[in-house]
Amino acid sequence: MRKFLLCAFAFLLSFSIESSFAVGTNFEEGIAKANVVLGASDSVSVSVETIELPDGYAYSKAYMWGGDETSPPKRIIKAITVLRNDQAIFIPLSAYADLGNPRRIFLEKLPAHGFRLTVSGGDAAGSYNAILDFKKNEISRRKVVSGEFPKEVWEQTTFSFNHLNN
Repeated sequence: MRKFLLCAFAFLLSFSIESSFAVGTNFEEGIAKANVVLGASDSVSVSVETIELPDGYAYSKAYMWGGDETSPPKRIIKAITVLRNDQAIFIPLSAYADLGNPRRIFLEKLPAHGFRLTVSGGDAAGSYNAILDFKKNEISRRKVVSGEFPKEVWEQTTFSFNHLNN
């Protein structure tokens, strides 16, 4: 019995350490990529692509994370591609369209086969962390937190999709 309890404790400890481990990478030439293994035959790969803010960009006067009140960010996220076991996961534009000057991404395993993509961006007062949580094969939540005032300045979105089985 004692041996069983010791093995169970070791298993739980290894799971808690593994689930909090995050793989991080910087942007190189406008792209950041990360991979994480969720289970024996369950893996996720993420690619985040950026572009320079185009001249005449329609939303350059809107507030974007990573910019400030007087100037928009220099780079914006063009696309986030998430593949789970080589199957694409739909990411709505609203999950990343207002994230500017991304600097680093982190990908981590969550309990119950979920995973989290964190995009850190901006600088100084314009810094932020955008947390995108995934459950099953879809995005479930986005929370963007100010790097300077994390308890006072944040926004959160919960995603819900109606899956029609026709």
